[in-house]
Amino acid sequence: MLKTHETLLRDTERNRKFYEALKQRVTPGCSVLDIGSGTGIWAIAAAKLGAGRVVAVDTDELLVGVIRMLADEHGVSDRVQAVCSSSFDLTAGREFDVVVSETIGFLGYDELIVQVMADARDRFLKDVGYIIPETIALYAAAGRVKRWTDIIPTGVDFSFDALTRLNLSSPRVLKRSRDVKLLTRPVRLVSTDLRRADSTPNLRELRAAWNLTANAEVDCVVVWVESRLAPGVSLSTRRTTSWRPTVYRIAPPSRPFERMEFSLSLTPESNYWTATYVGGEIRETGTYSPEYAATEMIVAARGGGKTNKLGHVLIARDGQRPMSIELREATSSDEEFLRTLYRSTRLDEVAKFGWSEGEQDAFLTMQFEMQKRGYAIQYPDAEHRIILCDGIQAGRIIVDRAGEMLTLTDIAILPDLRGRGIASRLIARLKRESDVILLHVDKQNNPARQLYESHGFVPTGETEFAFEMRWTRDGAG
Repeated sequence: MLKTHETLLRDTERNRKFYEALKQRVTPGCSVLDIGSGTGIWAIAAAKLGAGRVVAVDTDELLVGVIRMLADEHGVSDRVQAVCSSSFDLTAGREFDVVVSETIGFLGYDELIVQVMADARDRFLKDVGYIIPETIALYAAAGRVKRWTDIIPTGVDFSFDALTRLNLSSPRVLKRSRDVKLLTRPVRLVSTDLRRADSTPNLRELRAAWNLTANAEVDCVVVWVESRLAPGVSLSTRRTTSWRPTVYRIAPPSRPFERMEFSLSLTPESNYWTATYVGGEIRETGTYSPEYAATEMIVAARGGGKTNKLGHVLIARDGQRPMSIELREATSSDEEFLRTLYRSTRLDEVAKFGWSEGEQDAFLTMQFEMQKRGYAIQYPDAEHRIILCDGIQAGRIIVDRAGEMLTLTDIAILPDLRGRGIASRLIARLKRESDVILLHVDKQNNPARQLYESHGFVPTGETEFAFEMRWTRDGAG
């Protein structure tokens, strides 16, 4: 514990910037609340800057004792009150002129900074008061690792390719900025004004894109935090030594590409990243996640399995290993895949008509185009995503979030991958996201209806061809 806080206290950049922000905001006789106080450095600093009352809150009882010791050492114990509590459980009125908190974390949002500050604004801060920090944002840039070796182990004449592949799905902390050369400009992934925000923003699909030079040897994306503590006082974790940027490693492209697209998901349910190299109509995509590496190791430990061309484990010996499932935005290059997918959902039905193969293809092509136009008219703001199983196209899902409730417009899986729980896992994700989900299912599609019923969907209406079904978190239907 003390070693961790010693690391924080040795962070010159962090110390100077927070102290500079406090000097701007603390006035003689004001009241200050320090949330997640740790050793109490900012509570003590506020008192030494002239604050008349300071409350330092921390959940660690031993650290509360340290705060009291250090406040006494600096002669401010009469103005610094150390409280063992979560700020969410703290009982106090709107009596503070300044609220300061360092609950930022390596990735900005991983220590609930938005919720902490929103709660503090509503319950503790005066109408004319200040919070530190004021804003928080995540930035990303593509780069090249300079110090990690491409081949391991070193010093012997053989390599551990499997371990190298597993390492790609393991995010790393960048301890020294010189270990990675940034090859692109920084792009802001997400930002939050903590003076106004009430909830953490959507971190499921953070996106960036860069044009690449002909000789760019990209093999990672670096993500870091930028925060404004006070007017003219900004803090970047690219320069701090206690908070560090995160390195998301990726496989280098097989050949030069003109553009790179990057997406990152940072939620308790999903932690993955995707890199797509683009050159004309050619796209080369890799998806990575600690879940991939863990699953592959577990499968190997239980007797091994087979892998796809990306090296990801597909199926264990029992043939039912759940795949790694990710989503990416559908593009024009997916048109042929989507046409094939639609054909696979209707082929058995159309084959019963007794038509020739050419007639069936012509009919299914027409129906596919009609469906596409219909969705565009009825759900103009819907999100069209390609389902990737271990990095391979497996299906598509269309979700409309434009209304008051979430509408699952369509979900389809290739025949060879049905029955593996793919649709169930995606539906479970949607249920974590929304309190109400609406969908329509063809009256002839009994397997789909049974799937939805197993997830708690109930019929609420019908048309000539489809049942309307609804799921609600409270089970009201």
